[in-house]
Amino acid sequence: MEILEDPRLDRIFKLPERAAEARPLPQVLRGLCEEVAAILPADVVSVYLRESDDEGDVLLMRANVGFPVTAVGNVALPFGEGITGFAAECMRPVIREQAATDTHFRAVDGLGEERFPAFLAWPVVRDGRAEGVLVVQRAAMRPFSDEDLALVGALAGAVVLATTLAEQRRREAHAQRGVAEGREVRLVGRGVAGGLGLGRAELLPTLRELAEDYEPSIEGLAASELIGPAVESVTRHLERGITRLALGESSRADLARARLVLEDARFRSELAREVDARGLAPGLAAIARRYALTAAQAADGGDWLADRAAEVTALCRLVAAQIVGRPLCRPGSAVLLAERPGSLLALELAARRASAVIVADHLPRDAAASRILRDAGIATVSDVAGLYDWSRPGDTLLVDGDKGLVWVSPSEARVATAKASRSEPPPS
Repeated sequence: MEILEDPRLDRIFKLPERAAEARPLPQVLRGLCEEVAAILPADVVSVYLRESDDEGDVLLMRANVGFPVTAVGNVALPFGEGITGFAAECMRPVIREQAATDTHFRAVDGLGEERFPAFLAWPVVRDGRAEGVLVVQRAAMRPFSDEDLALVGALAGAVVLATTLAEQRRREAHAQRGVAEGREVRLVGRGVAGGLGLGRAELLPTLRELAEDYEPSIEGLAASELIGPAVESVTRHLERGITRLALGESSRADLARARLVLEDARFRSELAREVDARGLAPGLAAIARRYALTAAQAADGGDWLADRAAEVTALCRLVAAQIVGRPLCRPGSAVLLAERPGSLLALELAARRASAVIVADHLPRDAAASRILRDAGIATVSDVAGLYDWSRPGDTLLVDGDKGLVWVSPSEARVATAKASRSEPPPS
């Protein structure tokens, strides 16, 4: 009997195991994208998931390899639009040798998709409903074959499994939360910045939420006329934070680079123009998205551009908060973040005296934000699976940045024990 030798088989057999990992869904999907890219192979692999907002259903990129990390969460297509949306709407796979020639094709500004014209979209269907799309792309002269189509269909099952298990865990957590209301729950993550933090859980307001507080008649000025003064105020606020906090040399260097965007006259002009044309929240969101996607076009310096895009996103939120007079967090709060913060956001959280930061996504210990939070003494834990299932705004959270643990609704005894352990002198 002949045994088929194919190095891809081991990866294929491990896909269900990777899909079932008890990690935050974005991390699981990112891992699956890496596996699919290696198995096919493909230059770009993306997972879009269906989400709903006030304007209807959209397909939001939730994981990707091949494009900058800042594209994740910023690329969104109305359901049914583009080749990706068409595949979801008709619940049929679509394969194209030259995507741009398809009548359904819709270019995403700044993404640089023209470098990867070979396109294959496979709908992620669960319970007879399209919940997303798995998209794979290749450079020119490498079209997908019928065999590739069949393989992608098999690999898409791992995405279905991952989303199904994530939803199942979410429902179980909600059910158990109802039973365990008021009882402490321990969540395990990865320590990024040591220390102990105790505070009420708080979510950062979105641009849309901040815009709801915007009063167009403020001082009789249009929103675009408030951009310049707002940027100046944000700059002064951040400078005060840098002066007050005992930051290390590396952290100060990181912030010096990040702050260059504040001094960019072109950036301020773009902000005013977009806000004038679209309104406060849509205009700021358009700028953040543009910078996030521009990083995809750079052959060199992509990491620098990706970092800049993250800082622009944080700055847009800070500008909106300044205009409406609403701080991003309150002193003593335990801030919940879905994605890793940049250095400007980390500085803002430290300057506002947050007690702790908890990140559902992966935050490397050597990231600029990690260094700033450590220097500022803000207990920080990342890679926390089930964070948004078990905790909600207003919950009391106890965060141990050394052990990478988060307790939701900790008991008085737990808090007392944790504080006592922190006050004990180290063994001689």
